Amino acid sequence: MVNSGGIHGNFLWKGCAKVIIEHQGQALTVAMEMERRAIRTYERALLLAKDEEVRKGIEDILSDERRHLKRFTEMWDKTVNSAEQQVLLQAMAADVLFRGGVTEMAREDALTTLTGLYRYAMESEANAVETYTKFAEKCEGEARAAFLEIVREEAGHLAELKEKLGEG
Repeated sequence: MVNSGGIHGNFLWKGCAKVIIEHQGQALTVAMEMERRAIRTYERALLLAKDEEVRKGIEDILSDERRHLKRFTEMWDKTVNSAEQQVLLQAMAADVLFRGGVTEMAREDALTTLTGLYRYAMESEANAVETYTKFAEKCEGEARAAFLEIVREEAGHLAELKEKLGEG
């Protein structure tokens, strides 16, 4: 069976390839790339969104993503991954969140309506909660605490989005 991407168990999948997330350095590498991808996607979305409410929603989400990247970057030790492993982890991270990028956002009406934006963001938040929970299991100390704190934050965002849509 071909897996289209995502994290399942201890494995990060991209197509038929898989990498085992063995330690917190790898988890932080993937998390940083996930956040970078989120930031790039939402920055592009800002360029395309015309509705002021949607733009404000995107800016709020973008602020959260930038804060998460800063936190992960502060904990990351670039010496823990080989150059080859680093490139592979970065490529795999691209398939965990925001597959389809801004094009997918447009298809989901996330650039034109708050409802579309919130539904798109809900899916991303749910994926982040699942992924970061699994990463926390691979970490200890400050990194584990950071992942768990961000899981709580992402879960809170998810709940807020559901409430805004009348689903909470």
